[in-house]
Amino acid sequence: MAATAVPDEKPRSLLPGPELLTLPGLDYQRASITSAALSDVPSDVIIKSRIRYGSRLSACKGLLLEYSKSTTIHGIRYIFEVHRPIYEKLYWLVLICTSVYFAVSLIWATYLKWQDSPVILGFDETLVPVHMIPFPTITICPEIKMERNIFDYANVSESIWRDFKENNEISSIDEEDLERLAATMHICDTDVAAKFAPLISKLRSSLTQDVTETLVDLSISKNATGPFCKWNGRFYFCNKLFDFVATDEGICYQFNGLRPKDIYRDERFISYVDPDVVDFQNFFDTDLPRLNNITGNWSLGSGFVDQGQNSYPQRTVVSSVRNGFFAFLQGLEHNYDYDCRSFKQGYKVFLNSPESVPLTSGNYILVPHGHEVMVSVLPNYVVSTDNLHEISAEKRQCYFDDERALTFFRSYSQSNCQTECLANFTMSKCGCVKFWMPKPLDVPVCGLADISCYTAAQDELYTLLQNQTIQQSIDVNAKVMCNCMPACTSLEYNFEISRAFYNVEKTIKAFREVYEHTDAIGSRLTVYFKEHQFTAIKRTILFGVSTLISNCGGIFGLFMGISSLSFIELVYFFSMRICGSCSQRRKRKAMRQLLPPDQKEPDEVTLEP
Repeated sequence: MAATAVPDEKPRSLLPGPELLTLPGLDYQRASITSAALSDVPSDVIIKSRIRYGSRLSACKGLLLEYSKSTTIHGIRYIFEVHRPIYEKLYWLVLICTSVYFAVSLIWATYLKWQDSPVILGFDETLVPVHMIPFPTITICPEIKMERNIFDYANVSESIWRDFKENNEISSIDEEDLERLAATMHICDTDVAAKFAPLISKLRSSLTQDVTETLVDLSISKNATGPFCKWNGRFYFCNKLFDFVATDEGICYQFNGLRPKDIYRDERFISYVDPDVVDFQNFFDTDLPRLNNITGNWSLGSGFVDQGQNSYPQRTVVSSVRNGFFAFLQGLEHNYDYDCRSFKQGYKVFLNSPESVPLTSGNYILVPHGHEVMVSVLPNYVVSTDNLHEISAEKRQCYFDDERALTFFRSYSQSNCQTECLANFTMSKCGCVKFWMPKPLDVPVCGLADISCYTAAQDELYTLLQNQTIQQSIDVNAKVMCNCMPACTSLEYNFEISRAFYNVEKTIKAFREVYEHTDAIGSRLTVYFKEHQFTAIKRTILFGVSTLISNCGGIFGLFMGISSLSFIELVYFFSMRICGSCSQRRKRKAMRQLLPPDQKEPDEVTLEP
């Protein structure tokens, strides 16, 4: 069949179409279009002829040529153009490969940055006034643990040691003093407990007592330790402001802490709850106007809701010594004890956020007897944006309160998590917990015979956590027991202290007063905010998913001119267009089968440039 003569009776569906040019004298069955002839043929004609009438390989090439002419990716069309010289194709091939290399390198670096450091800590744009946060919870732990008029630890321990050395038994000590001594072993120095605990336990194995209750009964009363306090410009008896709280330091006095029912899921998780209820209306000067009633609530995440100046927990409006917390503390020399505790005398003071329990293993302020200590507080307030939820806790290195539920505590904080971790580890090792730890209702408090066990368990846990933390710095996949990461919203209190000598005797004489105690050594503690406002720290997303996509899109657009539609276009050409071309070729082949043999065209035509 000659290419120049097309019979009128041939079906039009089999014709190349008006856009296809025919070459005179070309035999489709025996010849192919040569490069010289194709140089005069428009490229669109060649591409469509390949797709419609060429072999399967030729059709694929034609589809690739058609994609290169239509794509928005820069440079592709110059590589696949039919009439483009080979040196130009090589030139564009090198440029495109170079652009792809730089684009992929920059995108990979952006992806690694998104993986490794998606969160950034920075300063908040606005200053936070101090009335937006609670005043710190102040925990005062005296080194004098016992009232000697109730229990003379020094004489009792000396008598026991002497009896055991002489008679290998304990005969001169009554059972009540022996039980008290057994309770004090839980708060004495480790070497003292290691000496006396096995001895008492061996000779009196049947000793049973409520350790926490006994320690509270032996402790010095709130009013004897702190005769008077001052808060927010009003004077109080300290026993109206202090709660007893059990810590690893023994029985301490706490100001502005939440009640156990608001810290723990069940206040029975701890061994002792102070029955006294703090009431800030009980100030000295009755002429001063009464405070408003406490309403609303507070949480670290939402802050103070519908609360006035008389809030729970307490807060202050301005930063000044007058509006801070002041306590006059006194230590009676006849109560000084160098047998149970170490050589230093005075008070350990801890500052923490109200929703957390104080960690006595952390930093503390030492207030020696006969000194005045001024503590200026600067809050360390970290807030997190809500969109951090889209990043895993391991990447952002913090937990939101709704992501990590603790067994004993209502809210998550790092100190609460560490306390719970220690309690659970002690339970697993000893079957009991130390007197100050939270515990399930069916788990007992450790007795005298268990002191060595829970001491060893605590040392083992700290060693284990240290080793696991070091291992995690080497291998990021290594796990750390309990994994007590910081809370995403947290409140801590940094402080600066200044100290001076304080002589209570001369001070009282200057005020023309008479002091009732002749052996008292007074100390003064003042805690106040350093500034009216402070700068909070905001934890926010450095690289989110949207930022990653936009950065990658910008890099692709800069180096290759690629947009999201370019990828859709690629999928379209090599899925829908291929399927459509294959369907048309099958229909055309079926039509040819219906024609007489002398009118059939060849099944495939090879068109090569």
